[in-house]
Amino acid sequence: MDCQTALEYLDCVRPDSDDLDLPEMADARAHLDSCDACQEAFAKNQSFDRAVIGVVLQVDVPEQLRAVLLEASLQLASPSELASHPEVVKAVAGESVDGSAGKATTGASRSRRRSLSIVIAAACALMLAAGVWLRQSQPEQFTEADLLKRLPLDLSSTAEFDAGFEFRLPATWAGSRRLRVSREFRGIDLDDAAGHDAAVAIFSYSPARNAPINGILAAIPASRVQPLPNSVSFTQADSQYIEKDGRRPVVAVWQERNTVYVCLVLGSAADLEQIQRNLSVSAA
Repeated sequence: MDCQTALEYLDCVRPDSDDLDLPEMADARAHLDSCDACQEAFAKNQSFDRAVIGVVLQVDVPEQLRAVLLEASLQLASPSELASHPEVVKAVAGESVDGSAGKATTGASRSRRRSLSIVIAAACALMLAAGVWLRQSQPEQFTEADLLKRLPLDLSSTAEFDAGFEFRLPATWAGSRRLRVSREFRGIDLDDAAGHDAAVAIFSYSPARNAPINGILAAIPASRVQPLPNSVSFTQADSQYIEKDGRRPVVAVWQERNTVYVCLVLGSAADLEQIQRNLSVSAA
């Protein structure tokens, strides 16, 4: 058997498989044992095939696209690789994987090499499509400035919160007798998509002697905020004035667990800091 014919047979051998031990591969195997050039070419082809399998089987794609990649890669994978990726067999129902290479022919060799090129191109296209799909499916994220701009001061026209995400009151707010948060949270749509993106409620803090300090507490999933606030508690959050609806409320933004909170006080920075001090003492 000459080199060209041997390589055409060897091209049908899947990497890390027992295909080379099949009876129909005996002549090609004998030639391989005695030809250094064919050994080098065979090793390069096996390395290339192995790389293709690794890309196709390990690429992280949405479940909707995974089955397509798995079906394309099934014909290339060896039994050992399928054993380490059981989802391959599950994804392609009704197609058996018996580990046999079949008859190695010149036509099969050329067809398989063309299939490799097709699979690579298809995998690249599908990975690109997956990236686009993921970007489109991800909910919009907001900066701190976006939140402060979009959160309303007047909640009269807002709807009841649809409970689209779970949250709890901030840690230092739950046990204070001077702080009362409305039991009815309202929902805010920030991105024009279905569902509420933030929950807001009116609160009132009653100092020992002075008039109550009123404000708004807003909660939004931390996954929707980028970058996340530096502060991880209300009592340590910095205060800042913002311009909103012709007024200058003062706000503090912080993150607790999986939620970003915004406290907006319709007063002065001194009012907000008074609440922070008192809640810090209460928590202690």
